[in-house]
Amino acid sequence: MKSDRTAWFDANLVAILLAINPRGLKGVAVKSQFGPVRDAWLKYLKDLTLSCGSQLLKAPANISADQLKGALDIEASLQRASLVMSKGLLERAECNLLLLPMVERMDLQVIALISQALDEKNTIDASTHFGVVAFDESENADEAISARLLDRLAFELYLDQFSIADINESLEVDAEDIVKARKCIPSVKCSNEYLEVMTKAGLSLGVSSFRANQFALEVAKTLAALRGLAEVGRDEVIDAARLVYTPSKRMHINSDMDQADQESEENRDDQDQDQDAENQAENSQNDSESSDQPNQEQPSSEDLEDIIVEAVKSSIPPQFLHQSKRNLPAGKSAAHVSGKSGAIQKNFLSGRPLTSRKGRPQDGRRLDILKSIRAAIPWQRLRGMMSSDDQQKAARIRIDFRTEDLHIKQYLRRRGTVTIFLVDASGSSATQRLAEAKGALEELLAQCYIRRDEVAMVSMRGAKAEIVLPPTRSLVRAKRNLAALPGGGGTPLAAGFRVANEMAISLERKGLTPIIVVMSDGKANVNLKGVGGRESAHSDALMAAKELRIKNHRLLFVDTSPKPEILAQELSSAMAAQYFPLPFASSTSSGKKISQAAMQLANS
Repeated sequence: MKSDRTAWFDANLVAILLAINPRGLKGVAVKSQFGPVRDAWLKYLKDLTLSCGSQLLKAPANISADQLKGALDIEASLQRASLVMSKGLLERAECNLLLLPMVERMDLQVIALISQALDEKNTIDASTHFGVVAFDESENADEAISARLLDRLAFELYLDQFSIADINESLEVDAEDIVKARKCIPSVKCSNEYLEVMTKAGLSLGVSSFRANQFALEVAKTLAALRGLAEVGRDEVIDAARLVYTPSKRMHINSDMDQADQESEENRDDQDQDQDAENQAENSQNDSESSDQPNQEQPSSEDLEDIIVEAVKSSIPPQFLHQSKRNLPAGKSAAHVSGKSGAIQKNFLSGRPLTSRKGRPQDGRRLDILKSIRAAIPWQRLRGMMSSDDQQKAARIRIDFRTEDLHIKQYLRRRGTVTIFLVDASGSSATQRLAEAKGALEELLAQCYIRRDEVAMVSMRGAKAEIVLPPTRSLVRAKRNLAALPGGGGTPLAAGFRVANEMAISLERKGLTPIIVVMSDGKANVNLKGVGGRESAHSDALMAAKELRIKNHRLLFVDTSPKPEILAQELSSAMAAQYFPLPFASSTSSGKKISQAAMQLANS
């Protein structure tokens, strides 16, 4: 691992490279909370950009798409009686850096527009380029920066690893050096051998993104230009790979590779003890031979590739290795963390009309003309006294509107809820509690019908899971399919979790709120490949349960075994679901309790 001082110098180097070549490097994602370290790095970047004649423009976290790309200026258009378009932030950010605070909370449409602008402006016309500095202030993986934007930025920084003592010294670079490096970048060359080495090293690290390899090439050229070199050298290749191939670009590395690396390291430790004596003898011979050979050979491509891989691994922040293993607190449903609402939501397009509020008609919002006129009328005399004679004559003909007069319509709309019943109809459930589970399920169906919710049903039996009832409001159809549901065969829990997850994702895209109710004993014996085996089947079921947790679905797990089952509790905990054991009492009372829990999830 790098020392904190070296890592801080790398953070300074990233700011320098971004100031030199914002068009080729496009930006940096900074993982950091508010604090003196972040302020110090941001001030360092501001000083560099100002010395080069550029600026750092800050975008509000709640910026809209119209503010970003420009829209109709209502106030100016009403005053001039002609269409006036406002200048968007992307247009003002040309040849500058765009600062995005709390980027993890920005609207997805805004992120898509910024990503599109980075692709278009930074490649088509060199005079309209801009760079992005995105601050990621999220505390968990559910609120991380968008992968779409992260893939388009060359660098990632983790400033939370530094203390105030680590930032006492910074790299000193003159404005003349930056301007000179900008002019030299087009003439810097990189050999095909070095390009091939960087690409192979990236593949060895698990980097398959074409943009990451392109960024590594741009960083190597920029470093060479900064150091006054006409061609990329070995040091520039190593530094470029170390700065670009960050952990997030290597997230898809398999755990098997990590285990293999650990085993190889253990084997190396055992071999080192046996080779100490031989190494001492060889070192004495190498010292004598090196004195006779003053010109040492350059490392081969394979050796350089290994050096790059080791340099990149040594630059990983220590706390990052543990971030991917952090889970939500036990006993807390992931649905409550996401903050999504399945009950009532304010809307600006459709629904039950509410009182209009002040605002600008942008992003599809509708202007309330009558409310805007009523707000502007009382101020006409005062505004006429403040204007000139020509403006007074014009004011007699038309109403003098201001931004504070504009009101937009808003509505109240209730999001529809779809309850997905994932029923275990395998042989173990059929011989034990399937009849009681069907009774509880009928009570749930009745409650869904009273709430006018849609219901869907997925059956798990045999070697696969199938949808026996698509989303519908027909209670008769749901009860008929439930009564005809056969029992017997294996328990493909993993396949059932996957089917329910895909259905829930599809419903969320349609603006609906899915609630998944799992009714099973948790004893999986068929894996995702349709092959029997309890150990592999339970492992696949745990993996699929974690996928449900990642998507933040509302989940209920009803244990249908005769007594609370440990395997069912483990699966319920893995998917962050509310756990309900189905007692021997009447299924009607059980169904009412589960239905109440489902209503709480829907209204959360």
